[in-house]
Amino acid sequence: MRLNRLFAVVAPIALLLPLAAHADWPKGERAKYMAQCTQAATPQIGAAAAKAHCACGADAIKSYPAKDIQALMDNKAPLDLQQKALGQIAACKADTAPKK
Repeated sequence: MRLNRLFAVVAPIALLLPLAAHADWPKGERAKYMAQCTQAATPQIGAAAAKAHCACGADAIKSYPAKDIQALMDNKAPLDLQQKALGQIAACKADTAPKK
């Protein structure tokens, strides 16, 4: 019985370990992405829509391994990774109504 309790506590932790490698952006890179993205998008869709669109895009690729995110940010990612990321970011449809 004691072994069952131990297993019940340890098993979920062990199953979550692979997720740690895909947990979040490398330190400082999300802020860098947001700054670049909002700067590029603001003239087309306005500041509020740009911020929302860029945050959605950042969330869309945060599950990538840190090395892949870093490669994307450094413009050193393979073409297939670039296309995959762009596809996921494009799913965050920005409001394309004229800005006020």
